[in-house]
Amino acid sequence: MRSAPKVVLVVTALLFILNKDGSPEVVVPLTETESAPHYMPLPPPPPQERRNFIPPAGREEMQRQRNAERSASTEWLKEVTSKYSPDSWYLLMSYDSLPAESSAPLLGGGEVNSLKTLATFEYLRGRTRIDLLVSMETNVHEVAHGYFDQNTFRYLNDAGTGFNAENANGFIYITPELNFFVSFPLKSMFPSAKLASVIPSNLRTYRYDTYIEGTTSTQSDGVIGLLNELHAYYIGSRYCYEILEPYMEAQGSDAAGLFEWVTHTQSTMSAFYEFDFFISEYLLYMKRKYPAGYQQLRSYSPFIEAYSTLRNLYTDLIDRYLERINSEMSRINQQGGSEVSQKDGWLWVRSGESHISSGTPLFSDERKILLPVLESRRFREIREDF
Repeated sequence: MRSAPKVVLVVTALLFILNKDGSPEVVVPLTETESAPHYMPLPPPPPQERRNFIPPAGREEMQRQRNAERSASTEWLKEVTSKYSPDSWYLLMSYDSLPAESSAPLLGGGEVNSLKTLATFEYLRGRTRIDLLVSMETNVHEVAHGYFDQNTFRYLNDAGTGFNAENANGFIYITPELNFFVSFPLKSMFPSAKLASVIPSNLRTYRYDTYIEGTTSTQSDGVIGLLNELHAYYIGSRYCYEILEPYMEAQGSDAAGLFEWVTHTQSTMSAFYEFDFFISEYLLYMKRKYPAGYQQLRSYSPFIEAYSTLRNLYTDLIDRYLERINSEMSRINQQGGSEVSQKDGWLWVRSGESHISSGTPLFSDERKILLPVLESRRFREIREDF
């Protein structure tokens, strides 16, 4: 279709300005066909003279000292981890001993290979002892994930069993004597994102976005992915619990060390309530929407045993965490020099003659939000099965 011709009207407005004697003066503004005054652009600034950068005196020596300090702190960290958290150290060394590339025969023929992409101490951060203690919890957690994947191949080869590519597979390490191998059909599970339809906004806590609506293995591996996370958070929490004395040593004060320990332990302890809630919601949804898969899972003893063991160990660890805070409070107060107290779920520490107390919560908000739900009747129908 041809377009209709367009008529453009150019209207020139006349402005009247009164002169001093009162007579009008006509001022004709510029039209589109006239050009406004042109201004010459400023010339570019002359190029600046480049000079060789001379680092401040002693910079290399300062860097050497920092590197030496971090190296010494890292060695100290490894020593105290081995001493105070031997099961964590065993995990680290066992993971370290795994080959860079693992393989296992596939059921039905062929072979599957997997690369070990995580270095044993890859997540260590910082230079101070406190920084390194904090980052070691993350490191132990991530190595637990790496061991879950990579040690599967060693387990299968030792057992003379092939790798089932149609299953979610993993090795759950708890201690050298207590561990579980799980292998459950992927087709019998569903992505954790389906739980978004049943978890209300007021129960969507800190880790909800990552593990329910995110892109982690909880989508591809369903409830086995959630079990993997529960296991890794337990391993990290246990490390934190066992490493109180090094916190006190690093801070140079029992009171300050207790404060830092609680500050950096409360979040991973609180993770238990989130993953127990996520798994419970998954099982309840599975029972109602995927009854065949639910019956298959409730008949699979490695999952039942691993889940119940981790739940019991984690709740016991939390009880011991609270008991230890109370016993350390009593001991430090008897020593004098510092005052430690609890109020409304917070730890308060006042040192020396100071009139100012520092406070930190014993748990993050996830516990307060989810514990009432976990203790309610909501999950009663699945508790007898799991």
